Amino acid sequence: DTVVLGDTLRLKAVAFDANGHMVAGAAFTWSSSDAPVARVDRSGLVRGAGEGVATITATAGSAKGTAQITVRNPDRAALEALYHATDGPNWVNSENWLTDAPLRTWYGVDTDRSGRVVRLDLSGQWDSEAHADIPHGLSGPIPPELGNLSNLSELNLGFNRLTGPIPPELGNLASLTRLALKSNQLTGPIPSELGNLANLTWLSVEANGLTGPIPSELGSLSNLLALNLGFNRLSGPIPSELGNLANLAVLSVRINQLWGPIPLELGNLANLEWLSVDFNSLSGPLPRSFPDLSEMGSFEFGNNAGLCAPGIADFAEWGRVMGTFEGPFCNEVDTGVLESLFEAAGGSGWANAEGWLGGPVLAVWHGVRADSLGRVTGLDLSRNGLDGWLSAGLGALVHMTELKIADNPDLAGRLPLGLTGLSLRTLHYSDTDLCLPATTAFSDWLRTIPSHDGTGVECPPLSDREVLEALYDATGGPNWNDNENWLTAAPLGDWHGVRADREGRVVYLWLFGNNLAGPIPPELGSLEELRFLGLGWNSGISGPIPPELGNLTNLVDLRLFRTALTGAIPPELGNLVELRELHLSSTALTGPIPPEFGRLVNLEFLSLRDNDHAGPIPPEFGKLTALVDLRLYNTNLSGPIPPELGNLTNLTSLSLYDNHLTGPIPPELGNLANARFLSLASNSLSGPVPRELGGLTNVEVLALANNAGLTGALPQSLTGLGRLEELGAGGTGLCAPTDLAFQTWLDGVFKRRIASCVAGNRPAAYLVQAVQSRTFPVPLVAGEKALLRVFPTARQATNVGIPAVRARFYLNGQETHMENIPGKSSPIPTEVDEGSLSKSANAAIPARVIQPGLELVIEVDPEGTLDEELGVAKRIPETGRLEVDVRAMPLFDLTVVPFVWSETQDSSIVDLVEAMAADPENHKMLRYTRALLPVGDLAVSAHEPVLSSTNNSFKLLAQTEAIRAMEGGTGHYMGMMPEPLTGSFGVAVTPGRSSFSGPVGGTVAHELGHNMSLRHAPCGGAAAADPSYPSSDGSIGAWGYDFDYGNLINPMFQDLMSYCGPSWISDYHFSNALRYRLVDEGAPTRAHSGTQSLLLWGGVGADSVPFLEPAFVVDAWPELPRAGGEYRLTGRTGGGEALFSLRFTMPVVADGDGSSSFAFVVPVESGWDGALATITLSGPGGSVTLDADTDLAMTILRNPRNGQVRGILRDMPDPGAAVAFAAGPGLEVLFSRGIPDAAAWRR
Repeated sequence: DTVVLGDTLRLKAVAFDANGHMVAGAAFTWSSSDAPVARVDRSGLVRGAGEGVATITATAGSAKGTAQITVRNPDRAALEALYHATDGPNWVNSENWLTDAPLRTWYGVDTDRSGRVVRLDLSGQWDSEAHADIPHGLSGPIPPELGNLSNLSELNLGFNRLTGPIPPELGNLASLTRLALKSNQLTGPIPSELGNLANLTWLSVEANGLTGPIPSELGSLSNLLALNLGFNRLSGPIPSELGNLANLAVLSVRINQLWGPIPLELGNLANLEWLSVDFNSLSGPLPRSFPDLSEMGSFEFGNNAGLCAPGIADFAEWGRVMGTFEGPFCNEVDTGVLESLFEAAGGSGWANAEGWLGGPVLAVWHGVRADSLGRVTGLDLSRNGLDGWLSAGLGALVHMTELKIADNPDLAGRLPLGLTGLSLRTLHYSDTDLCLPATTAFSDWLRTIPSHDGTGVECPPLSDREVLEALYDATGGPNWNDNENWLTAAPLGDWHGVRADREGRVVYLWLFGNNLAGPIPPELGSLEELRFLGLGWNSGISGPIPPELGNLTNLVDLRLFRTALTGAIPPELGNLVELRELHLSSTALTGPIPPEFGRLVNLEFLSLRDNDHAGPIPPEFGKLTALVDLRLYNTNLSGPIPPELGNLTNLTSLSLYDNHLTGPIPPELGNLANARFLSLASNSLSGPVPRELGGLTNVEVLALANNAGLTGALPQSLTGLGRLEELGAGGTGLCAPTDLAFQTWLDGVFKRRIASCVAGNRPAAYLVQAVQSRTFPVPLVAGEKALLRVFPTARQATNVGIPAVRARFYLNGQETHMENIPGKSSPIPTEVDEGSLSKSANAAIPARVIQPGLELVIEVDPEGTLDEELGVAKRIPETGRLEVDVRAMPLFDLTVVPFVWSETQDSSIVDLVEAMAADPENHKMLRYTRALLPVGDLAVSAHEPVLSSTNNSFKLLAQTEAIRAMEGGTGHYMGMMPEPLTGSFGVAVTPGRSSFSGPVGGTVAHELGHNMSLRHAPCGGAAAADPSYPSSDGSIGAWGYDFDYGNLINPMFQDLMSYCGPSWISDYHFSNALRYRLVDEGAPTRAHSGTQSLLLWGGVGADSVPFLEPAFVVDAWPELPRAGGEYRLTGRTGGGEALFSLRFTMPVVADGDGSSSFAFVVPVESGWDGALATITLSGPGGSVTLDADTDLAMTILRNPRNGQVRGILRDMPDPGAAVAFAAGPGLEVLFSRGIPDAAAWRR
């Protein structure tokens, strides 16, 4: 008999005499041969005490009877299932697993006295230094058998690579108190069955890929203390049932896709200490009862879709005493408007200013009436000594119905035009010196107000000074980053960001990235002579675009991008017929694109990207024949692509990707002969690619990916696209013809993703290094080991194990290696399953075998042991040999520059960089670079330390570029500095050879990926994502392999080039980086020594405005840009004669703020000494000039023995610092204020 551990079994004994007759009333004595296994009491009740076999004996006199009892631990089977399902052989530690040893001795397993499993901890850990998790090696699905561990109280499988769904059977674990599954790749919904775990106190499933709603059943977990659901893709509202969790102390749902309001019931969580709901799409005010949550010490609720805290006393005090209170008040806009009013109307001198500027509770500010959210509904400042003018931003008080400012005789100026957006019922301003704007719209609005008592005085026309004052008031001028000379008597042309003509009229207003906050005042429409208006990169600018901007008929450049503007684009902007550039991207604008834009016949650049313009592309766009660049991507557009776009023959770039466009690709697009960039990716286009696209003879990028309805073979006419560098057609039904001519042309396109039109099944075997795809095979790097995976399949389900496999490798017709892979007990699957190493035959192939020209033959079941009825293919390929794409990579030469910030003198980075150079093959800072990028042989050099007066990553990248240029570097240069850093943690030229990274291995690899031409994968808000990236969620989409840990990488891993994790590399990015390196990195070594040259360096800021750093005379190798582009760098004599002129394209810098930088070395020609008077950089964002009056004092320290730069400082260095960083004799000191002086030329 068998008894389960801990269970009982009743045995019954009967005695018989010698004649076989039953003896009535016989008394029995019971005993066990092994009491630790099975105990028996005097009644014959047997209890399983431990795993094993015991003999139970019943004795009556001289008579005996026995029964053999087997005690089985049901937990053993569940643990064995876990081992097999999650690649147990490759766990970091699997001591005693699958042995006969007691379960308590199995690694990670604790048992109770009876031997039942009560704790299972196979978690990995977080490496805080490397900013990466260290998995324990579990990969694959969580088996449902874990639900049989009925005594389990703790289960921790976090920080692994588990995939698939959370088994509903875990809801059977009635004894469970802690469940931790964080930082895996689990997908699917959270099972509602987890609501059955009545004893649960801790539930953590954060940092996975879980989807669907939060189950309301979780509200039944009355003992729960912590619930962590963040960093997933959960959607829907927060269930009100979570308010039943009376003991809850921690609740995190941050970084999901949740929407709707915060349930009122969450106000019942009296024990809550930490609540994080940020980075969702939640909306509405916080529940009124939240301030009663007195235990709360941390609350994060920002970055949502309107979620806010009421601006009332209870919430203000609650947030004040809390350790962390991060999120907006519902009346933040109103607060800003009233603060501007206080400033404009002389608040410090008011008769009564009680409460003003005292915090978010506006109801306690004198004269303010507020609603339950703290928003202004009425303002009564009558007879209060207002002295000045009304803030132009008053129109942003959208809930205000009453405005009383009468009896303030020193209050002058105009009623703001923005008031017309309010539904006022009371407006009193008599006995003031205010006047009425002389517009029909304003007069009509006044007539709608039931109680209107004013001055009746009409305003004279606005002066430009008054318009600028209105802008200052409306957008928080006192808080601008730079408001030099604003509101002073200085000429308007001296005000920061303003230029005026000879008559003093404003022609240029450029306030990029200046911390403007508030609405754009309609008064701006009165700047009649304005030609340039730039308010972009001000995320605080809100409200609608005033239709009055349509009055600016002289405007040639309008830039309002990266703001929080809302509402529809006013059709009045179609009146701006002189406009050359219109930037309205990355805002909250909605509604259709006005067809009136078709009147902008002089427009050369139009960007509406990253908005929500539902509706079609207006066919009127076909009239914009001057257009050079049209960017409409990610704007929620629908309908067909208008064939009229084919009229735009001056277009060089057309970006329509990431919309909902339908129908065929118009053949007329083939007329865009000047187009260099054409992206229609990520839409719902259908049909074939028209042969007319062969007319795009200048196109360099053709992106058609992720249009499932596009079908058929690519037309042969595309082979005429001789300049094509990128072809994206993944996620479509398109394929590449197999004829030699087409394939030869396709091989010349280094960045591509297109399936082959070849028919037949894909081979059931491949070699993988980092990642591999059966659909889009990834080339291998020569001289690097690879994992061979063979996938035998049977015709029908069977219990027969996977057979032995023999693989033969050939090079130049000769066998170079043979690998025998033994069979295994895992049943032969019926289809290829890449997700489990147990379902394939696997072997590591030595690096020496992986060489260009490699061929492979695989024999399955070479001894012929399988039944033919199973239908297992015996040879791969069926005939011939399988060709393996192996590429020999050039040496990856990386120089790491350790920067030391002069302010802290922290030189710890120097030891790190030297350690990287000493052992690049094993240093953990380079693990991801080695494992995820096609580097091949890696040579790392440690640059001498460089003292820098900045810790800004963008400036450090620019300095890295300058160092590389000065030193004649041909390989990659990466700057590195320890924290603290400002700017991004890493930045890189894309593509290029210069980068900067903080000391984190994943960031190092990410930035080097950018150097290899890789753009971002779309996850985590990464800017400028590759429109042809195959997965919309940034996942790698193919199975990878991690040699360091010996486990598979799930396709749900995020790509290295995204801002999400955990990360690996996609087949798409690995292949493209490899092909780019083969094209790019055949650079020759320097053929001559350095000569006297000019170091010219600079760039553009986030506002697109150019800047230049001081020029230096240096001995260096030439480093010149590729000719052509929209930027020009010119050196001239005092008489205006050009000494040099370089046209170039500004490099693209990834992970930055939109700024960029360059560094060139120009050989000096005879006669330049003393003649060079000015250096000018000009481009679309303006120009900048270095001349004799420039004072940008900078010093470069250089080691004269090897030419290495040792310092870049904004002023003459501290002599002590120079000595500290000198090795041996002193450093060479180069100094410049802008234009090199006479001493510099003589050096």
